[in-house]
Amino acid sequence: MYVQVVVNTPVDAVFDYHLPPELDGQIEPGHLVQVDFRTAMEPAIVVGVSETTSVARTKPVIARLDTKPVVTPLQIEISRWLASSSLASLSACLWLWLPPGLTGHSELVASLEPEYDAAAIKTPEERELVALLQKRGALRARQLNLALAGKNWRAAADSLAKAGVVRKESTLSPPRVRPRVVQTAALAVHPKNILREVRALERPSLMANLLELVSDVPDIEDRTALRLSGANDAHLQKLLDQNLVKRSRAGKLNTAVDVTAVMAALHQMRKLEKPLRILNILARENQTVEVSWIYAQADAALGDLKKLEEAGLVYLGERDSWRDSLAGKTFAAAVPPMLTPEQEDAWRAIQAALRDSAADGAYAGFLLHGVTGSGKTEIYLRAIEAALEAGRSAILLVPEIALTPQTARRVAARFPGQTAIIHSAISDGERYDTWRRAREGLVRVIVGARSALFAPLVDLGLVILDEEHDNSYKQSPPFAAPHYHARDVAERLMRTRGGVLLLGSATPAVETMFRATRGDLRLLELPRRIMGHRAHIQELSEQAGVLPHYRPEDHTDEGLMIDLPPVEIVDMRAELKAGNTGIFSGALQAALKEVLTNREQAILFLNRRGQATYVFCRDCGYVAACPRCETPLTFHRVEEALRCHRCGFAVPQPETCPQCGSNRIRYFGAGTQQVESALVKLFPQARVARWDADTATSHDEHEAIWMRFVQRRVDVMIGTQMIAKGLDLPLVTLVGIISADIGLALPDFRAGERTFQLLTQVAGRAGRGLLGGRVILQTYHPGHDAIAAAARHDYAAFYAHEIAARRDLGYPPFRRLVRILFRFSSESTARAEAEQAAMRLRIRLAQKDLTGTELIGPAPCFFTRENTLYRWHLLLRGPDPVKALEGIQPRKGWYIDIDPLDVL
Repeated sequence: MYVQVVVNTPVDAVFDYHLPPELDGQIEPGHLVQVDFRTAMEPAIVVGVSETTSVARTKPVIARLDTKPVVTPLQIEISRWLASSSLASLSACLWLWLPPGLTGHSELVASLEPEYDAAAIKTPEERELVALLQKRGALRARQLNLALAGKNWRAAADSLAKAGVVRKESTLSPPRVRPRVVQTAALAVHPKNILREVRALERPSLMANLLELVSDVPDIEDRTALRLSGANDAHLQKLLDQNLVKRSRAGKLNTAVDVTAVMAALHQMRKLEKPLRILNILARENQTVEVSWIYAQADAALGDLKKLEEAGLVYLGERDSWRDSLAGKTFAAAVPPMLTPEQEDAWRAIQAALRDSAADGAYAGFLLHGVTGSGKTEIYLRAIEAALEAGRSAILLVPEIALTPQTARRVAARFPGQTAIIHSAISDGERYDTWRRAREGLVRVIVGARSALFAPLVDLGLVILDEEHDNSYKQSPPFAAPHYHARDVAERLMRTRGGVLLLGSATPAVETMFRATRGDLRLLELPRRIMGHRAHIQELSEQAGVLPHYRPEDHTDEGLMIDLPPVEIVDMRAELKAGNTGIFSGALQAALKEVLTNREQAILFLNRRGQATYVFCRDCGYVAACPRCETPLTFHRVEEALRCHRCGFAVPQPETCPQCGSNRIRYFGAGTQQVESALVKLFPQARVARWDADTATSHDEHEAIWMRFVQRRVDVMIGTQMIAKGLDLPLVTLVGIISADIGLALPDFRAGERTFQLLTQVAGRAGRGLLGGRVILQTYHPGHDAIAAAARHDYAAFYAHEIAARRDLGYPPFRRLVRILFRFSSESTARAEAEQAAMRLRIRLAQKDLTGTELIGPAPCFFTRENTLYRWHLLLRGPDPVKALEGIQPRKGWYIDIDPLDVL
């Protein structure tokens, strides 16, 4: 038998291997195997099995690395489609389904030949390598890297291998992730039968209590001693019989031996207290428990447990322990609220589609367009519930790790014990365990970011993308291929599986809304914001200690509907003319003062981190720039350093100009740190927190900041775009947008769309709860279409303007784009590669008669340099520009991005 495998290397091909007799009948598509590929051992995934091959000589499969297939035939099919549609290698697409660290990598092993000529060892490096191998035996490359750090041992090994002194072999390194195994203990007899043993152990313990009391209190009355020690007459008689205690005729007790003998007796008796505690704990739990818990509860060690095991009282074993961020956390389950009429209409359509998909595998795709606070999440939860009731699984994607804690809480509260999370901030071990649990059907709901889409859930029947417009759903260069959009993969998954795709947003992507108006997706709308129901409003009011700002006459049984928050546009040009050169307009200062006086909460939004956006010298004009990216460095006050937000380069804060020596260094522009400083200076009593990439780098940090705000330990939150995405903060009554213009003038056809979406989303954080709310939007371009539409919460007007402009200019969705990005260490190389690619593409366009496809560029990117690499790019625009790239093998340093989300 022969198998076709895909090796985890950049080589984009399928290779034939034959099965050795010991593996015959044990391999099927999807199995993970080890193969000898070229001169190295590599992991590979089987994608086909056949009885014949066209290859004259094949190598054998070395080993099967997992008893169960790691990918399914359907996942292999999806991977082939993704490789074709994104022009990526099949191996890159297949490995998306595996957790990080599951497969090892090829690794060199060096050892000494049994016999060799010592005269062939010539250099000091060679002598040091041979001495190390003589002392320690065969060593892997990573061991040699540590032992011979800074030495060129590889060149020495090559030379010694040619001389017949050293043998070099390839092996597959073990996986980085493994199941976490813990030791366990359980009673080996029935709890009822253990009582006799416990009583037997209790006797010396109580005797010890009595002996210790008699030793400490001479002439103690016997009845008093028994009462205080918990012992009885039988315990006392035993001590009397052993001549450890004596009793006078008056009933007084004293020790009958010296102190040393008493201490020795106590030691012997106390030795039995620990086993007693262990048995009591196990009898009380009456189930298998981890020994680490027993150690903590009984102050015991493994030796204590082993003695009980030898006595036949305890059974010691092992079990897998799942690493799970949600384990041990309890979430209060909320009663699902009654739906509003608009929600009911949307839910009926989705419910019917879920029913049909479960019955006959019919695909259905929906766009749920609902304003912020319109109740989209409740629709998601009901859809997940319906999928589970039909025996299927569900994935809920969110765009930001910052959203995961809040979303996971709501989902886990509704579906306890069935939910897991996946995103880049959790450990590799937890991702591996979640992958195993999903594959075994132990979890049925996954909440997470883009990568969660590839969880191997059993019978996946529903995929939801919340905030479907968000750019983070696209894996774009310079991230590794494949460069895919989660929305496209989710649709392919649901079409293939016969499931339901649900896209939700208050500001859908222009392409998504276009598809909905064309009928590719069914459009469902939630045009009104929900305040809540009478009981829920009353409960929140009592918890927060505030009176709700709503009109009772507007309240219905379906829930109170409230208006979206009013948006006040402040023209910052007028503020400057009036002499206000600060960060905050007069209107925003007054609003902040009112919020703080009323003990409410506010959000200040600025899509820029740091203290100042650039640092310059007023004498010579020098601007501090990143030497790797040539973009201005941002001053960070906390670290007293200048940092590049593109590559992470950092230098200390300059005291003098490095170019002319002047001390007239100035800081220009505002970042979140400067906004924080200005706010604290203006309102020193305010409790202020920042939420940006500098203050929250892990899942736990995001959750900690969010919880502080929810628990009203923070008055004003200052944040970047992560606070604009789907967070439900009911006590926020003011949102201040410090500068609505950031990103508006970028040379990208989606700049207006991104600005509208971001402003609309962040404005939607205000007025979601009891107290109502408002938005103050500061801008130097009050008449811009995107800003004006966002201030009116008017998606329809924005979409009408944007789709007309895209039609006129020939941009998506009317024509598709392909971008090829060239990143090289020298500008001349980047330019030469881009020009060579352009020349080849012009020839192909002519050969294939692709007259409807045009080549734009090549040209330097807007961000010309990034992390020491120079960047050039070119664009293909047409009905199907991918045809021009068919058969082209991209060279190293080329990045092909189909349907790019930006051209910067």
